[in-house]
Amino acid sequence: MTSTVHRHPGAGLRPGALFFLQATAFLSAVGTGLVAPVIPFLAARFDGDPAHVASAVGLLSASYSLCAFFSAPALGALSDAIGRRPVLLLSLVGSAAGHALFGFADALPLLFLGRVIDGITAGNVATLFAYLGDASPVEQRARYFGRVGAMFGAGLIAGPALGGLALKLGLSAPFFLAAILTALNAAGSYVFLTESLDPEHRARAVPWRRLNPFSQLAGLLRLEHLRPLLAVGVLFTAAVVALQATFALLAKDRLGWGADAVSFTVIAVGVTDVCVQGILLERLAKRLGDSRVLALGLALVGLALVTMALVATLPAEPAFIAAIVAFAGGEGLITTSFSALLSRLAGPAAQGQAQGGNQALQELAYVIVPLVATQLYARAGTGAPFWAAAIAAALAGMLLRTRVVEAPTAGGEE
Repeated sequence: MTSTVHRHPGAGLRPGALFFLQATAFLSAVGTGLVAPVIPFLAARFDGDPAHVASAVGLLSASYSLCAFFSAPALGALSDAIGRRPVLLLSLVGSAAGHALFGFADALPLLFLGRVIDGITAGNVATLFAYLGDASPVEQRARYFGRVGAMFGAGLIAGPALGGLALKLGLSAPFFLAAILTALNAAGSYVFLTESLDPEHRARAVPWRRLNPFSQLAGLLRLEHLRPLLAVGVLFTAAVVALQATFALLAKDRLGWGADAVSFTVIAVGVTDVCVQGILLERLAKRLGDSRVLALGLALVGLALVTMALVATLPAEPAFIAAIVAFAGGEGLITTSFSALLSRLAGPAAQGQAQGGNQALQELAYVIVPLVATQLYARAGTGAPFWAAAIAAALAGMLLRTRVVEAPTAGGEE
């Protein structure tokens, strides 16, 4: 699908813009790190049966992702037309409202309403990467993506630490704190973040078909050179989501951990993210190229998933923590290298479409995989979702090796 957007090749980030993008990434991750580990325990407040709790967690995740699947392409197309800044602000305000509803919830329906509102306005990550795609030179894109990704990792360190303190006030406290921080994030972005997409370079109109996620995905999938990479993205997203949907359940049921312990486990994810994306990634990308870095990330995620499956059979806290660290390192390599590779292969005229369409594919995986993973966990055994996810990661690695050709950068990288 073509676009009427034309951007200046090699344009640089405006002074201060990278700082506020990093701040936005950091505060967004703080909100995620505050609430994600607590959701299984909040759901257990309304139903104590472990199988029912697993199903509720899967449905809560799927409800968010189903809404995001329909909204992400529309938000990506909208950002090509009206700019990145207003779409980012809308996403942040929606997240704040969703977190607040979780805090007030006294029954499962309110939890679902909070996830629906958050999902309808989901788009902050794709919009951030589209902003960077607008403003960063091709040869420095992985570097900028890595810096922003490192701030997500830093937020995942701060979020669980703050959440652990907030839990002393009750299970609802982390959600209220996340709502406040996300609202402050929106306010700061409104005041300080400038627009990356100049009016003369915006799409003149947004056709209705671009607001339909199925039409936009069909157009994106017609681009043959993107198809193998998008398939890799779906497979590794499935693997990652399966672990995210079930690791807290595994820690609760097999290791006997509480919400505070699970929250502080996420700190290990954040520390690893900062080290990988802030220190190692740029060096690895220059030396190996984005596709090889992506392959390394898939190998680490696969190793983590196999270890988790073994922990489900033979509970061992050191192995569980090692798997979390390996998973975090692999995911850090995957997320940034995949976004940089997709941005390069998509070209300068469709950053919003490519990133929004990719987010829609990922959200579709987020709709289906948590339901499947939690049902496997409840019905086929606690190790089943991790074995299935390890197979998906292995398939992604095979497809990446045989079908994806990395586009060269200005510097001649393979």
